[in-house]
Amino acid sequence: MINADKKRTQILEAATRRFAHFGLAKTTMSEIAQDLSFSKALLYYYFPDKNALYAAVLEHVVNQSFEEMEAALPRFADCHEAMMFVLDKRIEFIMKYYNLLEYSISAVQQMPDEMACVMEESKDKEISIIRTILQKGVDTGQLHMEDIQEAAEIMLFALVGMRFSILKDVKGLLFPTKEEFDRILNLQKKMATVFLNGLRK
Repeated sequence: MINADKKRTQILEAATRRFAHFGLAKTTMSEIAQDLSFSKALLYYYFPDKNALYAAVLEHVVNQSFEEMEAALPRFADCHEAMMFVLDKRIEFIMKYYNLLEYSISAVQQMPDEMACVMEESKDKEISIIRTILQKGVDTGQLHMEDIQEAAEIMLFALVGMRFSILKDVKGLLFPTKEEFDRILNLQKKMATVFLNGLRK
């Protein structure tokens, strides 16, 4: 079983490198198998098709990113600094995996069930990270609020909403360009600052 888990992780890491560099459309299962010196049949044993592999890769990189954020948060005493760090890490993650993430919008339509799980899990983890920051703010007397969970949810919804309001092609709901993401980060930081200032007394 350990060997099987190791092989699955190796496939995910090789696929991540390919998808991140070339994007999903220009990557084949044969190339990923070649990179690993595995047979294509072995890839299909773990993942029934390229879309299933894509969803697993997305889950893999998202989880890694959240683990890095969670490990770093205890070093921030100031909740505003912690929030700015998280927003910077979110954009850093998007820029690193831009070619991989660009497909996520159309992937939701092509494999709604798999992507719904990944998106839901990602949303829960983001809320959890914001909640951790807000909780620390309350515990240290920096912030004052009655319902931390609700405040964390409102903040995440506001952050995500800003992304869609900046999109040039709202009808197609295309993935933002790298330039749009720079503007999104700038506005998200301003909004988060206003939000946190409103919770100080």
